[in-house]
Amino acid sequence: MQRELNLAVFVEQAEYIQPEDFGKWGVAHPQENAIIKKLISPGAKLITGPRGCGKTRRIPSLWVFNDFGPIAIRWFKDTNGNKVLDKNEKLSGQMFHTTPQNETEVSLGKPVQLSPSHGCIHLNPRDRDIIMGLGGFKPKTTFVVRKYNEKI
Repeated sequence: MQRELNLAVFVEQAEYIQPEDFGKWGVAHPQENAIIKKLISPGAKLITGPRGCGKTRRIPSLWVFNDFGPIAIRWFKDTNGNKVLDKNEKLSGQMFHTTPQNETEVSLGKPVQLSPSHGCIHLNPRDRDIIMGLGGFKPKTTFVVRKYNEKI
């Protein structure tokens, strides 16, 4: 009998997360410096967000529990083979990513249960780390999409 992971035991409100846990549970926002500069500049600011995201207490320096794990990888069909996203090419709406539940399972030493997706490719966080360590998600890395039953 397999037990379900009880995510209700986790507190997601920023004001209740200890500062030392932000590095473990979050990822730095790529525009953090620009955001901070804007927030500390003169003038009134309207800060919006869901209940418990830290609007009134402190602004977390890390994005905690986003839907795509700490990194989401997008790709495009390189129609001219130059390994650059040109104006006639577009990023796919699909992504390689983990989920908050899978990140939690790994951090607790539990087996990872990948959930169905509506188009994205969910990764086990351990597999993501291996692929990243091998350079598999670096810019200009080529990968080939094949049909499930295609012979190589």
